[in-house]
Amino acid sequence: MRSKKKKVNATAVLSVICVLAAVIFIIIAVNVTKDGKSPTLNESGSLENINNSAEKNESKSEGQSDKPTESATVSNSQPQNEEPSVSSAQTGSFYDNVKYRSPTAKTADIFKHGRNLMLLNNDWELPEDFEWDLVYWSNGKSVDALSLNYKEYDQVFAVDRSAYQPLKDMFAAAEKAGVPLQMVSPYRSIQKQDRLFTESVNYYINQGYSESEAIKKANVARTFTGTSEHNTGFGFDILEKGNWTLSENFDKTAQFKWLAENAENYGFILRYQKDKTDITGIMYEPWHFRYVGVEDAKKINSMNMCLEEYIAYLEGEI
Repeated sequence: MRSKKKKVNATAVLSVICVLAAVIFIIIAVNVTKDGKSPTLNESGSLENINNSAEKNESKSEGQSDKPTESATVSNSQPQNEEPSVSSAQTGSFYDNVKYRSPTAKTADIFKHGRNLMLLNNDWELPEDFEWDLVYWSNGKSVDALSLNYKEYDQVFAVDRSAYQPLKDMFAAAEKAGVPLQMVSPYRSIQKQDRLFTESVNYYINQGYSESEAIKKANVARTFTGTSEHNTGFGFDILEKGNWTLSENFDKTAQFKWLAENAENYGFILRYQKDKTDITGIMYEPWHFRYVGVEDAKKINSMNMCLEEYIAYLEGEI
């Protein structure tokens, strides 16, 4: 008799479980029909919509890498050869959604000494109404700078129109002289610059630094968004052909020696000199050349000045 009673209880429990399972199934089915989305499990094991999961994955794929490049050595991958089809430019201020702007920078006067001599550093940033005049490095065709702010266009090479032909002439002359050059990094979008600076800040935060300390350390090798010469199309990272790794050892190459002797003839100066770091606020970069025009390039070099000193000289301050 007792055995029969246990069997009945077990049957009742099983019936209750089946009913509960049916109710849960109906609830899920109703939600799926209502939203038009299939359920899936997130990282916590709870139900969520597939579309929501895809959005999270996309957001994660656009996150910053954990470790920035070191100050003295910065690796760059070769860009894609194909140029994207740009349908529309990004609207609004190009500083929209930028996280790290210089807290002390004033708006640069791009017309005071001419576009070629526009001074950008931690104290001077691009004005919000700045108008680019960029062309593709590959063929000299016009390109919309704001469209290059989209992530998928970060690796498209572009340069300011006024620097395009001098660059081509300089590269051709170097090739003829037996010291072929490699364009590593020309124009860099505002968003790209902000991502790079954010990566560096996050790296130092993960090392235990406070955010304010991390910003200071990141600023040794990175300029704030809107203060980088790469943001203008006038600043260029140049190495020997076939090399994509920025290193101080570049100043030991035949290509650097040739550039040191000849770049001014095409309107370029070594922007961040070894003995001027206290003035420029940027580490020594033997690979970074800035277009200023032939006449000014020769004057700057003859007076052994960096661009900051030359602008001060033009304004009668030194």
